Amino acid sequence: MYEIARQRDVMKNRYVAVFFAFFGGILGLHKMYLRGFNAGSGRLVFFFLALFFRWPVVLVILAVVAIVEGILMAGMDPAAFDAKYNKGQPSGTMPDKASRRAGRPAARPVAIFSRASKWIKSGTKKFREMDMQGALADFLQALERAPANPVVHFNLACTYSMLEEVERGFYHLEQAVACGFRETEKIAGHDSLAFLRIQPGFAAFVAAGYKRTDAPALKAGDDGSLLESLRRITEARQRGEISEADFAALKEKLMR
Repeated sequence: MYEIARQRDVMKNRYVAVFFAFFGGILGLHKMYLRGFNAGSGRLVFFFLALFFRWPVVLVILAVVAIVEGILMAGMDPAAFDAKYNKGQPSGTMPDKASRRAGRPAARPVAIFSRASKWIKSGTKKFREMDMQGALADFLQALERAPANPVVHFNLACTYSMLEEVERGFYHLEQAVACGFRETEKIAGHDSLAFLRIQPGFAAFVAAGYKRTDAPALKAGDDGSLLESLRRITEARQRGEISEADFAALKEKLMR
């Protein structure tokens, strides 16, 4: 899935990057934070060479460059920062001015993802173990906590495709794109979506901008009712009203 479904690109925070530039930039920490270890490794090597050969001028240059980079990032437009380091997706870690003026907090997509990450991680593990029913249950839990997360919808599309549930698969693929999923090459080539791609309506679906035109759209409430049923039988098991065997049988029946 999205490996199958972890959001591999962690959103970068401009304020954290500035902090690293000021207090660890001489080691290249801000570069490592923004671009990975290799991006800052050169500066780290120069730092230790300067210490070994006692080149104070090099240390001063490294420090000045890091401070200048920190100042530039501090004054950088948030949208420009996100476009450069977050693939255009807002980091969502600090309230914007408009939200402060309105007296309400700004949207926090990273926080939303973190609330769902437990279930995404669990669902990913089950998916890789080919436990599709278990993966589906976990991804539905993630959906409840992050209903607009494109990765959650993409993973659900992959899971439904593996379960050969066409309508639900197309619905969540459409929702993934609508919520901001832009890696269309994964839609075109991911193994888990092969069943959807061989459907007669797939070409028209892609041509219409990843929207269904040949069948009634699945309603969001359909997954919600499934999730509610799963919750009820889980609570009944926890209360001891049904056995583990009964729980497994009911869960299997719901997932069909």
